Amino acid sequence: MRLLSGDRAGATRRGGSGRRPAPGVLLQLRLVFYGVLLGLMVPVIRQIDWAALVPPGLKVEWPSGFGIAWPAGHLRVPGGWSKAADAAAADASTSANAAAAAASTTTGALATAAGVVSAASTAAAAASAASALSGGKAVSARFTICGHAKRIDCMVDGDTFWMAGTKIRIADIDTPETHPPRCASEARAGKAATLKMQALLNAGPFTLVPIKRDVDRYGRKLRIVERDGKSLGEALVRTGLARRYGGGKRAPWCRTGWF
Repeated sequence: MRLLSGDRAGATRRGGSGRRPAPGVLLQLRLVFYGVLLGLMVPVIRQIDWAALVPPGLKVEWPSGFGIAWPAGHLRVPGGWSKAADAAAADASTSANAAAAAASTTTGALATAAGVVSAASTAAAAASAASALSGGKAVSARFTICGHAKRIDCMVDGDTFWMAGTKIRIADIDTPETHPPRCASEARAGKAATLKMQALLNAGPFTLVPIKRDVDRYGRKLRIVERDGKSLGEALVRTGLARRYGGGKRAPWCRTGWF
């Protein structure tokens, strides 16, 4: 009976030992438990004033700070030796932010001033152009050849130009067309007339003298261009690159023997 009982007890002990968890599983469970506990404690640990925990008169230093990365947050314990460096970095960041704010303010002020100056310059140019169109005073500008950009002061062809954003037709002459020319000879003569009138206008101040009609059917201002009382259109006629014009239908330039 004892033998039988002993066998049963041994079997029971063996069966019980077979049901115990393996040591590796227990270790993993402990690590998970401690990890979760540490994760819950990280927000509290981050708020601790570590300097208050040091007794008075005791100074604890370590070479550099260290940190712990955790899904619940990042814990950084500042290093004693790196405290000065951390403070210097904070000061540098503050100074950089202040400098950036000052630069932004200065840039805004400069942009505002530039806008005011540009508006004043545009208004002055418009006033000057209005006075010139009325024949009140001599004006001058630097004319280029018109392209695809906004047309301010530029030449369209030998008898049409833009000044201060206003399109002006020289009323006392007619020059070969360039937009478009009707033959190769007209194209060459039209380009030459454009360059010659550009040079005449850029040579110095001139006066825009009104005629009876203010604008033509295309909305262009009709003016005679004079310098010292002499017509610049007449000067272009003397070069053979323009014809006198007094109104009416314009004669063609191609197949007329003009060139």
